[in-house]
Amino acid sequence: MKKKLMAVICIAMAALMCVTLFACKDGMFDGDFTEPAPAAKAREVWNAASEAINGGVAEAALADEDENVRVKGWTGVSFEVNAEKYLGAGYDDASVVGTGKVNASGSMLFDMSGFALNGTVTGSVNDTALDIKLGAYMQNNVYYADMVMADAALQAKADASDSSVIPDANSILGSMLTGISGGLAAISIDYTGEILSAFPYDELEEMGMKTYIDESGDYTRIKFQLPVELIARLQSDESEDSFAQAILSADISLIIAVNKDNGNFAGAKIDMGYEFKGDIGGANAGTGTRMSLSFNDCTAVEGYPANMTEFKDISEFTSTDIIDFFTELSKNMGALLGIS
Repeated sequence: MKKKLMAVICIAMAALMCVTLFACKDGMFDGDFTEPAPAAKAREVWNAASEAINGGVAEAALADEDENVRVKGWTGVSFEVNAEKYLGAGYDDASVVGTGKVNASGSMLFDMSGFALNGTVTGSVNDTALDIKLGAYMQNNVYYADMVMADAALQAKADASDSSVIPDANSILGSMLTGISGGLAAISIDYTGEILSAFPYDELEEMGMKTYIDESGDYTRIKFQLPVELIARLQSDESEDSFAQAILSADISLIIAVNKDNGNFAGAKIDMGYEFKGDIGGANAGTGTRMSLSFNDCTAVEGYPANMTEFKDISEFTSTDIIDFFTELSKNMGALLGIS
């Protein structure tokens, strides 16, 4: 039950950002991308990222024995996720209007010995508003939760060694926080990995992909201005042609940074936006998205709140309290997505 509940929450959060759709190092993705990149250099940087994400994935187990996201040669990852979506749909006299906005950043060690996630999720479905604060942390073998949703709040800490008099509550809280943090960290990496493998590089060039270079500072950065067909392949469960025909406007770019000294992959940033509409009989729908996903390697976690040692001990809550809170969180996320 615990793993199922955690999975539902993570899927809902991932869906919010992927359907709509870090404590990053300053300047890693900033540049003057006006100079065309040499073809050989652009391919070299692309291949370095692909090898690190798709070709060198090292499996690691989380506390619940699920696989965690890894990048070859990295100890951990810092990430940022920003996404905004609107959706309108109608059929006869029925209609649904929804908006959603996600802002989250954090850092995580791949062995899950430390992580810090801070974020907000806001939006509405028709007249129902949603406003969620997400805070999930792990430091020195202690889990910390700082979450607010409507009138419900959870601010608690739990010993990861299960030394509490109610170890089930410790385990449940730890699984939830680990799943949410790992799920959000995974989105940026997985999305980049999908872009890198969606089409062969030569085919992207044939489609008209453009590349630009900036080599200021410590990094070589290549900006890949990608073809619209790639959005269709990433976003649609139906045929790419049908999806592409419904697009009103679209743009997608990927910035890949490598270290100048050794050429190793250092981080990536995706910027994407699109609008599309469809009409079938008496039904019509339209949606729009802007999102930015970025991540880089990290060796130490930052972003812990100053007061987290003052959070209530998990012994002041019951397992039911915790399960009920996260169940309600999942239900509200589902309502925002229109999947409940």
